[in-house]
Amino acid sequence: MNNNKRPTIATVAAQAGLSVATVDRVLNARAPVTPETAEQVFQAAEAVGYFAARLIGQRIRERRPTYRFGVLLLGTAQAFYANLAEAITDAAQHHATANLTCQFDYVFDRSPSAIVAQIERLAVQCDALAVVSFAHPLINAALKQIREAGVPVVALLSDIHEQAAEPYVGQNNPVVGRTMGWLLARLCGTRKGSVGIVLGGHRFLGHQARVEGLHRYLAEHAPGLKPLEPLINLDNSDITEEATLDLLTRHRDLRGLCVVGGGGDGVISALAQLPKRPALCCILQESTALSRQALSQGLIDVVMDSQPHQIATALVQLLVALQTAEAFDPARHRVHITPQIVTSENM
Repeated sequence: MNNNKRPTIATVAAQAGLSVATVDRVLNARAPVTPETAEQVFQAAEAVGYFAARLIGQRIRERRPTYRFGVLLLGTAQAFYANLAEAITDAAQHHATANLTCQFDYVFDRSPSAIVAQIERLAVQCDALAVVSFAHPLINAALKQIREAGVPVVALLSDIHEQAAEPYVGQNNPVVGRTMGWLLARLCGTRKGSVGIVLGGHRFLGHQARVEGLHRYLAEHAPGLKPLEPLINLDNSDITEEATLDLLTRHRDLRGLCVVGGGGDGVISALAQLPKRPALCCILQESTALSRQALSQGLIDVVMDSQPHQIATALVQLLVALQTAEAFDPARHRVHITPQIVTSENM
C-alpha cells in the first residue's frame, strides 16, 4: 500500500473538517469565506504538506486588513514587561483576521507631560494604542483627544479613567485585592498582627483598587489582621528590598506582606538575606524564573500570576475589534483575565 500519495484538496478538507467545496473556494477565491475558515484551511494544508500551502497563506494575508498598534509599557527591570511585550508580539503575529505589527515604547520618565508626549507620538504612527499609565488630568485629556480623532485606546493592566469608562484589558483589580486578603486570612499562622503592603504608586488606579479590595476583605473577614499604610516602591526592586527589611525591623508583629504591583524581586532579595525566614505570609505578583525559585525555596508563599499570554491574546483581539466598533461597549470592550494562583506545589 502506498502511504506516500501526494496530498489533495480532499486530504486538506478531511484534515480541516470542511467540505471539498469550501477548501476549493479558499484555494481559488471562487467565493468569499470567513477569515477564520480561510485560516483553518491554511493550517490544514500546512499540516498535511499540501503543495500549495504557501500560496494559500500568501492569498490569505493579502486579503486581510493591515494595522499597526502602539503599546506603551513601563520601563522597568522587571521580567514581567519583557515577557508581556514578547507575548503581545507573538499574539499579533498569529492573529487570524488581520496583518498586525506592534510598535513598543517604554515609560522611563513618569512625569505626566513626558507620558503625554510619548502617547501622542504613538498615536500619530499607529491605528490603535494600548497604554499602561496612572491617572492624571493631562493624560486623560490627551487620551480623550486621541480617541475623538479616531484612534482607539485600550487601558492595559490598570484603568486610566477614574470612572473606568474606557476599553480595558487586565485583571479585575478589586477582586485581586480581595483574593489577596482571602489568602492572608487562611495562610497566616494567626489572624492577629500587621500586614505590610507595597505598591507602585497611588495614582495607578489598578494598584489602588487592589489595596482597597484587600482592606475590605480583611475588615470583613479577618479584622485581627491590620493593614499598615502602603509603601510606594515605584515598581523598583531596590526600593522594595529596603522597604521589606524596614517593615520587618519596625513591626515585630508582621504576619503578612503583599506586593500589589512590580518590584517583588526586592522582597525575595530581602528575605534571602535573613538567617531565618520570618513567620509571615508573603504574596507577590507575576510568575518569573526568580519568583518560582523563591517559591520552591520557601522564601515566599504565593504568586498571583496575571497570565501575560492570555492578556496579550485578549488585547490583540480587542485592538482589532475596536477598528470597526462604532462605540464603546463596556460589556465587550472591558476584558478581565483571571489570575493564576501559583504555589510551590502547582508550579
